[in-house]
Amino acid sequence: HCDKCQQTYEKCVRRFIFSGTVADDTSTSWVSVFNEQAENMFNGVKADELYEKLAEGDRDSYDSTFAKASCTEWIIKCKVKQEHVGDESRVKTSIVSLTPIDYAAESRNLLAALGV
Repeated sequence: HCDKCQQTYEKCVRRFIFSGTVADDTSTSWVSVFNEQAENMFNGVKADELYEKLAEGDRDSYDSTFAKASCTEWIIKCKVKQEHVGDESRVKTSIVSLTPIDYAAESRNLLAALGV
């Protein structure tokens, strides 16, 4: 059943959409994570696969998918926009891309920037 259009379909394709926190040495921020970035973060696991694990009662496997992604390091590009709701303004941040860190390439870039 689709809550948005109020229709029932024989088969649906589940997609990820959730909020999470990202942190670096300076601060922590709440971000919105959408399907493509979540699948990347979860090593290709699809929302339907996680749903099936939960439906089969395999809570440990479900939880371990999130635990494996927790406290991992990524290069993250975000989209930040300010929205006005009534008299209040809010800053919304969503992840646009998520790339695993290539430490060798990052080291070369730093050395080149230092002129070494």
